[in-house]
Amino acid sequence: MLSDTSKTKDFNEMEEDLSLLIKGNKSLFKSTKKAIRDSVAYAIGKKSFENPVNGMVVLDMKAVPGVNFKSEVFLNDGKQTIYKELLKNRFSYPLEDAIEWKIESETKTIASYLCKKAIGKYKGREYVAWFTDSIPFPDGPYVFKGLPGLVLEVYDSKNYISFSMISFKKVEKPIIVMKDVANTKYSTFHKARQNFLDNPSGTLSSQIGLTIKPNDASRINGNVKRFNNYID
Repeated sequence: MLSDTSKTKDFNEMEEDLSLLIKGNKSLFKSTKKAIRDSVAYAIGKKSFENPVNGMVVLDMKAVPGVNFKSEVFLNDGKQTIYKELLKNRFSYPLEDAIEWKIESETKTIASYLCKKAIGKYKGREYVAWFTDSIPFPDGPYVFKGLPGLVLEVYDSKNYISFSMISFKKVEKPIIVMKDVANTKYSTFHKARQNFLDNPSGTLSSQIGLTIKPNDASRINGNVKRFNNYID
């Protein structure tokens, strides 16, 4: 299995290490920290259920790392499925608008690999991708796939969002997609997210079953609405 570790940077000046696991005709793209978070959370949950305190399961999630990039993309026989998290809810939907790439003549070298330039559009943004046919996998970060070689770098025309390859290594890891998801379509997920953005504190309150104080609600609403540059 090939693991391509890359880094993303978005408009909100957040950076995060990401991983692309490739095995045969399948691959999984997700945050490296998210993979660690999921593993740690599973271990904590398993230990807590096996060792209840006074008959109660106590979950202490302080050791679980925070994650910014929560989306995942699973590729199977050329078909992409996108996974999203929205508070406690999880969604999955097929990629409905695969990128139509235009390969150009320009080239450049990235980490000793000769790369070719390609341009494509996704969700209203124009992206530049640099791929190498020296690594013959039609794969890449997030939904930026389908070129005749592995994408090592991709960014939008305004450089709000960018992915850059850091390293490659052979690993023995299972490809495990997100569990407990609602299988739906993009428009349904988009509507659910918009409902959340219209009233973040109210949505959070209904999910946790607690009343949020006005000052806390104002802070939550302000923090959520600061992050509005979605890659989708």
